[in-house]
Amino acid sequence: MSALMEWFGPVTVMQRAIIGIAAAVIVLLLLVGLTALLVGLKRAVLAWVVVLGLVVATLVFLPVSTDGLTSSPDPTTDYAGAVARFEAERAKTKEPLNPLCEPKLMGHGQRTEKVVVLVHGVSSCPQAYVDFAPILFDRGHNVLVLRMPQNGFADRATDALRFMTAQQLAEFGDDAVDMATGLGNDVIFVGISAGGTITGWVAQNRSDVDRAVLLAPFFGLHGFGPDVNRMLMRAMLLLPDVSIWKDPVMRENADNVMPHAYKRQSTTATGEIMRLGYATWRQATEKKAATAEIVVVTNEADTAVSNSTTDAVADAWTDQGVAVTTYVFDASHGLGHEIIDPLEPGADPALTYPIVLDFIETGQHAD
Repeated sequence: MSALMEWFGPVTVMQRAIIGIAAAVIVLLLLVGLTALLVGLKRAVLAWVVVLGLVVATLVFLPVSTDGLTSSPDPTTDYAGAVARFEAERAKTKEPLNPLCEPKLMGHGQRTEKVVVLVHGVSSCPQAYVDFAPILFDRGHNVLVLRMPQNGFADRATDALRFMTAQQLAEFGDDAVDMATGLGNDVIFVGISAGGTITGWVAQNRSDVDRAVLLAPFFGLHGFGPDVNRMLMRAMLLLPDVSIWKDPVMRENADNVMPHAYKRQSTTATGEIMRLGYATWRQATEKKAATAEIVVVTNEADTAVSNSTTDAVADAWTDQGVAVTTYVFDASHGLGHEIIDPLEPGADPALTYPIVLDFIETGQHAD
């Protein structure tokens, strides 16, 4: 499967999913043909229809565990304690890191009125905020730029992402809030892509976060709605991991991948991120989010994530009476998925940064 997908070269997330589905259909037709040689065409078709029905039923109805994806707060209460917690968490990393990917605490030496937590997307690292974080710091905020589990390793061709779990991401979100509470009076939690998924989970579970800002959050794959994305999530969690090279020709020697990003993705990691997003949606349908203000920013030109699946999560929050503000970057801007990273193809910081800054600092943006 991986080799087939790589043969097509650089394609969008939706195109990769379609290629995978098409490959599965081709395999099914071949199996029907081989079975027909043994038992006849009618019996072969009937047998495989039954098998296919069982597979579809599994992908639709199989329970997905969200156990363990609950919050266990242990907040810091002062600046020194927060700095100590940050250093202790950073020291836990045993794997050599990409020099660009060290987490950063940009502090003013004391608690500030606002502390902003910044979380990058999957296969990226804190370098995504290299230009944005200093702006926040210069505006007087303490800034915490954190590295997501299994990301940012020195080996950019690593397959470490396949070890990433929804539990790790939930614990990471908890730890991030716990550090931030000692750094500022108001905690503003911001995440892009998979970091936006974590931000959504934090918004649902942590009342000590004053505002959560989700930037192009990843709750599902582009081109598919919530129902199909849940099926795809189940498939990725059930099937063996497929590690997909971003440049299928050059692979580990690719020089066209951002220097702070991994050179391949993991289907298992994708499924686990979606599982955290699924847990967030389920929790949101059952009870009101703990965070008072939630901002959801999406991009019509995004070819990585499903905006309709994101909308379903935002709608669940709204139905529970949460103050949700939404903003959509028009497709005419041609923005890439990582709207914060200055190296993302299609990036336009002059457009995106002022708007995102408004949402971080005030929760509103005047068009």
